[in-house]
Amino acid sequence: MVIDAAIPSKYISIVDVARSLYKARGVKAVRVTVDDVDVDVLGLMIVVEGDGVDVGEIQNAIEKVGGVVHSLDEVVVGDYIPHMTGENGR
Repeated sequence: MVIDAAIPSKYISIVDVARSLYKARGVKAVRVTVDDVDVDVLGLMIVVEGDGVDVGEIQNAIEKVGGVVHSLDEVVVGDYIPHMTGENGR
C-alpha cells in the first residue's frame, strides 16, 4: 500500500515512522520517503508491504509517532501485482 502522510519536522524522524510501521501486524517491509519539506512539516510517501496488513493499524502506527495520514493512494491485493494500462509500454 502507498500512503501520503505528514509528520512534524522536529522531534520525529522518518526512522521513527518506519520503525513504528514495521511493528504492525503482517508488515514485512516499509519504505518512507520525504517528498515535501515545509517549515514545520515533512510530507511523506510511505510504502508498506506484507500479508494481512490492517489499514487501521497502519494509520494508528503513524499517528502514534505524531504523524497524520492524508490519503491511501494505492493498494494491491492478490497473488500477483496487476499492471495498469500504460505501464511498461503497454
